[in-house]
Amino acid sequence: MESARQREKLEGLMVLMASLSHGLETVLGRGATTVTFRAGRTIGLKASAREQAGDVERALALVGAEMRRIGVEWPFELWKPASASSFFYDKEGKRAAKLVFRNCMVRCSLFRYGHEQKQSLCLMNHGLFCGYVQKILGKRVDLEILHAGENACLKELVIHD
Repeated sequence: MESARQREKLEGLMVLMASLSHGLETVLGRGATTVTFRAGRTIGLKASAREQAGDVERALALVGAEMRRIGVEWPFELWKPASASSFFYDKEGKRAAKLVFRNCMVRCSLFRYGHEQKQSLCLMNHGLFCGYVQKILGKRVDLEILHAGENACLKELVIHD
């Protein structure tokens, strides 16, 4: 019973966040996504990561664990087409990989509020993720939305050396 109340509170807070991000987008226009991404990245960079990793796959596992530790449940996994031999590939001289994100509380909140994806609230989450990866991996990364869907999103992680 208590977990149901906690979930209701969280859902209410997330709908409020969707509403606030919508208002921010209305006031700032396209600049809202830059502001929220940067804010999320700053939070991730300031986080106290328990462990560092030079290997990307290990770093991603640690990012998932660190996010769960602070209460952010945002499951993701490396993805590749069946024909590919590796998760990683070259993108304009940088190492890249595709990630599938499922059960996203931001996506659910945006649907509930009736606001589209790929906007400022999504980018805040992306910034948080990128900040954590950078903190743990020691390399700057970017995360781009390739597909935003109802059940999952496909994103591309680009690692800068």
